[in-house]
Amino acid sequence: MLIVAIALEICALIGYANLFRYLLHILAIRLRLRKVMAITLSGLAVSHVFSAGGVGGWIVSYNALRREEVPHGLVFVAIAAQQFFNYVVLWVLFFVAMIFLVVTGASSIWAYATATLLIFLLLGLAAYGVYLYNHRTRMRRRVTQVARIINRLTRREVISEDHIEGWLDNLFIGMRRMTTHHGAFRATFAYACMYWFFDMLCLWVTFFAFGYHMPLELLAIGYVIAYSVGTLAPTPSGLGAIEGLLVALYISFDVPSAIAVAVVLTYRVINFWLPIPPGLVTYVTIRQTR
Repeated sequence: MLIVAIALEICALIGYANLFRYLLHILAIRLRLRKVMAITLSGLAVSHVFSAGGVGGWIVSYNALRREEVPHGLVFVAIAAQQFFNYVVLWVLFFVAMIFLVVTGASSIWAYATATLLIFLLLGLAAYGVYLYNHRTRMRRRVTQVARIINRLTRREVISEDHIEGWLDNLFIGMRRMTTHHGAFRATFAYACMYWFFDMLCLWVTFFAFGYHMPLELLAIGYVIAYSVGTLAPTPSGLGAIEGLLVALYISFDVPSAIAVAVVLTYRVINFWLPIPPGLVTYVTIRQTR
């Protein structure tokens, strides 16, 4: 069963790489799946080991695409679009999980209130994002304000204000290509769903490997909430936070604590640690390309 779990995780990574490759295809950047898979594994390995929030992985992807002579603006659009579609799917699932908890009443009064608050917060953020996209002058002003705050907090110029105009222009160009490309949104959402679906199946099969049948709806709720909240933690790919949340949530769903701990740690070995060795190898190879 653990071998099956590893195979499912490989399918998840293939889905993630295909999402990136398809976005590059829309932007008229032709790369073989093997090359995109190498970039994906390298980015995951670096982000898992060295950086919080996946920033290191983005830098690896940026440098690898620049070595392939991809224009700077299109690199920015491709990486931003990959993260956008991948996490939009996660947050949509999180939204559905919150609604499920509210409708079924499968929670305490505090959990019920928190879920309701998060639902309205997500709806408000989504509406504000759509508003800014359709009022681009205001969007430029807000992005500039955020850049100034980040530079002030870090006490150095992390984000150059001179580059913001070019980045946003390229972002709008990329989004225009996305909206005019036939079937683009369906395909990108399908690839993003492929990643999360197979990764969740990997966790489900790991439960079976330890002789425990986990109801799919409870597994999905715990998984989505843990990843939605845990990925915001200031550790590499939510390390520590995701594990703690998964264990706590599954114990609250009446999973024996010993099984919950064993399953989650084994799953995170497959999900988090196993891609690192091949990713570091591919990182060395892509650095040696032109």
